[in-house]
Amino acid sequence: MMSKTARIEVQDQFGRWQRFQTVSATDTSIKLALQRALKTQLASKSRKARAVDDKTGALIDILQG
Repeated sequence: MMSKTARIEVQDQFGRWQRFQTVSATDTSIKLALQRALKTQLASKSRKARAVDDKTGALIDILQG
């Protein structure tokens, strides 16, 4: 059985979501990855990062900072 994974994406300056990384779908790993994603150059304009289920594409969490 495969463990669930979450895809972390960052919104670029044009409003498109770009893949940042894939993490295990635990609350802690998702929160840490979202915080790291917001610190990237790619997120410097939009200040938005989201976590989506890697298999279904369902939104898990979104962070704005």
